[in-house]
Amino acid sequence: PLISDDYSYLLKFPTHEPVETFWDIVVSQYYHYMQWGGRTIAIGLNQIFLWLGKWVFNLANAAAFTFTVWLCAKLAAGQKSIHPAFLLVVLGLFFHFNPAFGAVNLWMCGSCVYLWPLMLGLVFLLPYRLQLDRDLSWSKGAAAGMFFAGIAAGWGNENTSGAVLLACLVLCVFSRLLLGRTPLWQLTGAAGCLAGFLLLMCAPGQWVRMDRAGEDSRGFLTVLLTRIMNATHTLRLYGLVLAILFAAVYFCLLLCRPSLRAALFPAFWFVMGLAANYALILSPVYYVRSFYAVLAFWVIAIGSALTGLAQHQPALGKLPQGLLAGGLCVLLCFDLVEGGYDILNYSIMRQVREDTILTQVAEGEKDIETYAIYPYTRFC
Repeated sequence: PLISDDYSYLLKFPTHEPVETFWDIVVSQYYHYMQWGGRTIAIGLNQIFLWLGKWVFNLANAAAFTFTVWLCAKLAAGQKSIHPAFLLVVLGLFFHFNPAFGAVNLWMCGSCVYLWPLMLGLVFLLPYRLQLDRDLSWSKGAAAGMFFAGIAAGWGNENTSGAVLLACLVLCVFSRLLLGRTPLWQLTGAAGCLAGFLLLMCAPGQWVRMDRAGEDSRGFLTVLLTRIMNATHTLRLYGLVLAILFAAVYFCLLLCRPSLRAALFPAFWFVMGLAANYALILSPVYYVRSFYAVLAFWVIAIGSALTGLAQHQPALGKLPQGLLAGGLCVLLCFDLVEGGYDILNYSIMRQVREDTILTQVAEGEKDIETYAIYPYTRFC
């Protein structure tokens, strides 16, 4: 259902008038950019879905989640084909270890702010990764397309887009070192990503909101250390199992004496996850929803290590992937039961509350009191 910020974005910012046309959304996003924040693409997408209808969002969002899972698998595998067991591993990791699954994949505003920018960022990074396996030999026309794709990737949310920009720049360096060249489309894409990130971070609304929040009375060093500790605590709380899993698979890969590329890519994606996590020391609050980018990069890192292991130990074949896929399938079954119950319970309670409110309104009640509904799991 629509909750929280969804209702706010049904209105033209900063008024209380409902959005009725696409132009209303354009005007609303202009004022939002000037007075509140730079997440124009994400919030604009939220308003478009609210304008078109929830059923449009449901279909598009399911496709976006599925595509994002495939992108993680493809970024890990590169030009190699994706085995179904490998895709199941990526889905299992992506699903089970997401600490705010409902808030970033089911809630409309949360999906537009976290899932969709992540998808746009991974789509943008895919050619950079594939280029390292085989020269794409794109024409000069692709340079213009990559520039605009870069703007979309950089203009998402703060830690996701920042990590995508960093990954893009590092992959450009890898291309130069490993292939001896950096194609024009990589440079224009990086320029577009930087431009998008600056549009995000330098929005006048960012500074307006910071002024409203006021200054922190604590010293700079105290604030910095506190934020570093918060980021580290969040990483330990939600990413420790993933980090251990990565370390185990990567250690097995190193024992096989892999090629430079096979050893490089898993470590690269793991470091990008750390960058996405500690970028949040620039934010006063670390919302658990922001862990999504960290999760994605670490899932890619684990997948990349598994791909390298399968390549350098053909005798094992797909055994490690199969064992991991089997274990994750068991966890997914529990997740589906637990999450399904919570979502159904939430839906029933909300419907009862809504019917009660409508009944009171029909009876002429003007002062209505009701109850809050809280989810019990991360799926709702």
